[in-house]
Amino acid sequence: MKSVTKRIYLIDFSLAVLGYVLFVLFDTLNKKLTGSYHVSQIIFVNSISALLPIFLFTQLRNGWVKLKKVKLKIHFFRSLLMFLAMLAFITSLRHLSLVVMYSVAFTAPLMLTIGANLFLGEKVGWRRYTAIIVGFLGVVISLDPFNEPLNKYIYLTFLAPLFVSISWLIVRKYGQTENVFSFLIYGKVFLLLFSGFFLITNFVTMNLNDFIVNFTSGIIRGIALIFIINSARHLPSSLFAPTQYIQIFAGAALGFFIFGDIPTLNNYLGNILIIAAGIYIIVREITLSKKIVSIAARPATIPTGAKE
Repeated sequence: MKSVTKRIYLIDFSLAVLGYVLFVLFDTLNKKLTGSYHVSQIIFVNSISALLPIFLFTQLRNGWVKLKKVKLKIHFFRSLLMFLAMLAFITSLRHLSLVVMYSVAFTAPLMLTIGANLFLGEKVGWRRYTAIIVGFLGVVISLDPFNEPLNKYIYLTFLAPLFVSISWLIVRKYGQTENVFSFLIYGKVFLLLFSGFFLITNFVTMNLNDFIVNFTSGIIRGIALIFIINSARHLPSSLFAPTQYIQIFAGAALGFFIFGDIPTLNNYLGNILIIAAGIYIIVREITLSKKIVSIAARPATIPTGAKE
């Protein structure tokens, strides 16, 4: 029985890693489009195609009945924040390397810990606040502002983890009775509405190749979400939460092979500190049974205590 559990964990761990790598591929494809199309158009097209695997997943899991009773306000404000996060992130993709983008993006667990302490009353001790300081120090080292002038889009990029963190805090406080299917489907529907609003004045006819790239990126995102959701259902937080950090390595690899971006020594050193700080916070939470970042790493409303 123990070997079976280990095998299931190995499969789910691998799917989680694959899911997060697919997210990086999603960002890479978007980066190739940012010079030619408005971000709202990119989001609109890939939100449509992301619904295809999500609809199939919902059908296979008989999730349609769970869409009837939902708090639309929760989904509206969460989706609005996610749209703003994607707007900031994808806009910055054109001007920054993937490895830098993910250095900034992974301040989200640090922001979450601070936000949970300030707005949800979660107790955060000096050890985790020390880890937060170390994590932000890692970002400073990775960006190397003392030797390289900061690209102005760095500041825009910081809005992405900020909006994501606020979104999670809203879900944590008001949306615990919602279900995975409502977050998946209503989230994409509202993304279509928000991006469609901006698209009215920013639409540009896409050539066939770019449309295929854009449409494919959405399918990849939908599949990635499904992989991660299934893994999150079975893996304990100690195994699942750290899998997200594969995005930093995948971003560096794809950035090098596709865009020719070469990570600097500062990028490596800074990201080591960012990852170490994030994992320490997760381990400390699990030890204290606090679960702030370790829950937020999972898709919304995925239960966590069963396998801890």
